[in-house]
Amino acid sequence: MAIADLLCPGQQCIEKLIWSVVISGQTQKEREGPTLNFNAELVPVAYAEALLELLNELGVNREQVYAHANVRPQVLDNPNGRLSLVDFNLLAISALELCNEPALGLLLGQRLNVSTHGILGYAVLASANLDKAIQFALKYYRVLGISFELELIELADRVELRARESMPLGNLNRFAAEGLLASLFTIAAFLVGEPLKHIEVGFSYGAPDYADRYEQVFGVGAKFEQPYHSLSMPMAYLDKPMALANPATVQMCEQQCEVLLSTLAVEDRLLTRVRRLLLARPGDFPDLASAAKALNTSTRTLRRHLSNMGTSYQQVLDDVRRGLALQYLTSTHLPLYEIAYLLGFNDPSNFRRAFKKWTGKLPSAYR
Repeated sequence: MAIADLLCPGQQCIEKLIWSVVISGQTQKEREGPTLNFNAELVPVAYAEALLELLNELGVNREQVYAHANVRPQVLDNPNGRLSLVDFNLLAISALELCNEPALGLLLGQRLNVSTHGILGYAVLASANLDKAIQFALKYYRVLGISFELELIELADRVELRARESMPLGNLNRFAAEGLLASLFTIAAFLVGEPLKHIEVGFSYGAPDYADRYEQVFGVGAKFEQPYHSLSMPMAYLDKPMALANPATVQMCEQQCEVLLSTLAVEDRLLTRVRRLLLARPGDFPDLASAAKALNTSTRTLRRHLSNMGTSYQQVLDDVRRGLALQYLTSTHLPLYEIAYLLGFNDPSNFRRAFKKWTGKLPSAYR
């Protein structure tokens, strides 16, 4: 069964359809604009290589994946060693469809070791202790194109790393969350030089059919249907010294990470929050004033902030509407008038005009 076939066609399952803000069909100008970080080259090629090598071991060669994903092999030849979120997500979706391995995210996460994460990984390895390593990672993880917002919470004698989606992932959510937490767990155990004990791990989605395999990876059973993805451990681990601690290496890595943050199209937090707000209310999009209030800022500040990024609230709203429209048209059998309603258009003719402006085609022709 294809990933698209798993998506619910009804209005009650709209949340599962919005991953396709990561879409093709945008103009070159749009691809280069600051509002579309999906096309920015953020994801280390090493992640894709690890995925393709894993698939090869599972009997799926990379040529099959490229063809199925409609991705050119040359995207992995980028001299900067990065590819776009669009290309990586297309590869991931194809990987899930082509291999007979539901726990692909867990297996991949175990392979994403310190060296796979590039300059950030080397800084973590050279940190004085696990606490310093985590703080560095939290400061610069956006240079890796990770599709989550991360935060560290202290809870009595424990510390908990929480992850929430920073962009809609839909059916890739489980794959991405498995990969993220399995990688973090594997790296933490490597850094402290011993198996981690008294760990707690949680995921926001329901328990999959292979839930018992989580215990094989983390050493404990996972909790599901949690408010966020999380990995928790005793605070005593934070003071564990690193065998390869090297302040000079950390300083050099930090300088390079600062350069990466300034040159890569890493999306602004407020812009991410605006998109998440809009995606949380499909069909009932707030106006600028209501959005500013929901984000605890003023209308003037929000307008100026978006303007400084070269966009506007209307442009962000149009990006969200276009992404949702493309997903509804390709992954559901909803009639056009219902899609128009879900996108906040009172009149289907207004939706048709807007869609043609976005894509150059009428909705019926695109479908």
